[in-house]
Amino acid sequence: MCFRLNFTLFFTLCSSLFIASGGCSTQKDIYISTELIKDTHFQHGFKVINPQHGSGTVDGYLNCDGSTKPAWNIAQWHSKFSISSAEPIINDHSKVFKNQAKSITVSNPDTKNADLILAIDTTPEYQGRFRTANQGWPHLLVEQPISTCPSLAQINQLQFHIEAKLLESDCSKGPGHDPALHTILAHFVMIVRNDNKNSKGYGDFFWFVVNLYDYRYPQGQVFMAQDTADPSSKFIYNPGPKPFDLNTMHDGNWITIDKDILPVVIAGIHEAHKRGYLRDSNDLNDYSIASINLGFEATGICKSAIQIKNLSLKTKKP
Repeated sequence: MCFRLNFTLFFTLCSSLFIASGGCSTQKDIYISTELIKDTHFQHGFKVINPQHGSGTVDGYLNCDGSTKPAWNIAQWHSKFSISSAEPIINDHSKVFKNQAKSITVSNPDTKNADLILAIDTTPEYQGRFRTANQGWPHLLVEQPISTCPSLAQINQLQFHIEAKLLESDCSKGPGHDPALHTILAHFVMIVRNDNKNSKGYGDFFWFVVNLYDYRYPQGQVFMAQDTADPSSKFIYNPGPKPFDLNTMHDGNWITIDKDILPVVIAGIHEAHKRGYLRDSNDLNDYSIASINLGFEATGICKSAIQIKNLSLKTKKP
């Protein structure tokens, strides 16, 4: 998938499946609370996908606990340096996997570096030359599919929680730099898809984007448009920071989103339908969350790192 703010950015997805359940209650109503994300603290490793965009080929595994079936994938589209062969550097409470272009640090929950640090340096990727308009750009994303989410009509809440901190971020602005083409951003993305096999629009989807950080825009931006670079040509719905009560990450402080985002997702469905996407259905009974990804896309010569902890995405229903 792609994201375009005077340029086009890919948003990518992957493959895996899970569900974990618990319970919660209020005085008036009893709800079933279901965590949709498996391995929310990233303790069980990663399946590393080959950098060729869309290939789906597994390059190898980064096994934090020796598991051979991690819930998470690493997408590193358009990178010249696959991290699949990285050996862990073990520190107190942490394992670090790195090469010259990226690093992934996994730490025990409730420790200083918990849970996950993603770092990317595109200097060796671009070899000091700014990318051109039609050139691919490096990604560093963690991805996971969600194949058992109920339809949106069946749930009362979609509670999203994330805590994130920008540890560093710097981009080159030398000769040839164009802010329309060259930046780095971090985002949380969901694919919202029609999963009703009896619906005429079965399989149709749009990209729901929580843009956590863009080097160019401390206050964020709204962006809603067609994905013009990916063959899917689907709708990108980025409503900006306001619906998530999202503060800027540019000051290096922790940000927290703890929000029922179901109304925002529903607004995205209606907006897509109004603009001519999801043409065959805007019925909430047809739609569910199909996939998530989280991390960096770097269209500029940039060096950035982000720390993420306590990620959660829960449905609540009677």
